[in-house]
Amino acid sequence: MGHDPDTGIYNPYKTQTEKNTRTPWLAETTPVDVDLDGLTEYAKHMGDANKDLSTKQGHLQHLTSMPQDAWTGATLGEASFVRSQMLANASEFSSYVRVLGQTLMNIGSAAQTVADIYNSADGLSAASLNDVLFAFGDPNASRPKGLPKQIGQTYDQAVADAAAKSGTPADSPLWGTPTEQVISPYQKSETSFGPNGERRVVTTSTPPGSGTIVTTVVYAADGKVLSSTSSRTSYSYDYSTRTGTQTVQSYSGDKLTGTSVTRTTTDTSGNLTNQTTTNSDGKGNTTGSRTETVNQETGEQTETTTSVNEKHESHETDRVTIGKETAGQQTVEKPIDSQYQPGYQGG
Repeated sequence: MGHDPDTGIYNPYKTQTEKNTRTPWLAETTPVDVDLDGLTEYAKHMGDANKDLSTKQGHLQHLTSMPQDAWTGATLGEASFVRSQMLANASEFSSYVRVLGQTLMNIGSAAQTVADIYNSADGLSAASLNDVLFAFGDPNASRPKGLPKQIGQTYDQAVADAAAKSGTPADSPLWGTPTEQVISPYQKSETSFGPNGERRVVTTSTPPGSGTIVTTVVYAADGKVLSSTSSRTSYSYDYSTRTGTQTVQSYSGDKLTGTSVTRTTTDTSGNLTNQTTTNSDGKGNTTGSRTETVNQETGEQTETTTSVNEKHESHETDRVTIGKETAGQQTVEKPIDSQYQPGYQGG
């Protein structure tokens, strides 16, 4: 963050700080009426806020990468301590943002539940504390009479029911240490076991000219297939424009669920000038993008994130500006009085 200009302390990133701390989007919010439609609208705003936080999670990686890059190799004890403190703070802040996003979603879900309870009533005058407690997932609250029959599970209950049907999630940390098996020069598999006897098999194939294919299959203890997902990654390069294109297609079974295309362009020296990642759903509809550009004259880097709403309208959701890298060094500078020390040889 930048220092107060009145302090007289030089801040090389004053311009970038001003750009990153401007929040004109806050003025775009509209008041929400306290009625059934208002509660539903409020729930949507909470969901949108959660999505907005999710899009900004990627920018937090700078909080961990920069301290690592600043103090690499052998460093002074004080520098090592500062690095560890900055990494610890970054970890805590990332956890805070993640929990904040979940909290916003929980509040929005509670508001929507209250609206569902009284959707057929004359108004909210009959609202009770029990209904509000039920909306927030209190296990001791009774089910409200006005709540539609198809609604009644909390988020945790829904997750538990889904886990019971699909077994341990493929990306869960509960899987044991995998055992690797080489099937051929172009294919290998890793097998690991879950807490309930499930078996997960991750197969990686690299057929010549076909990119990389990673398939993950989870089997129940009785051998039944619980889930099957895969991704196909391919890469191409256009020498005339110095642009590399990486395409990642994701599948659930045989059904395409999403595609991510990243195009990276460099200058004649190999320095990044532009990198754009475009994401789309299984039907080919664009869902969002992220662009990173570098001004070759100033060295300023700009990261822009956009999303697409249900009307297929694209709008910018986030923009971060990073100043030119300052000069760094791998060794400690010689003392300014070194030339006056005995045995000085110059240099």
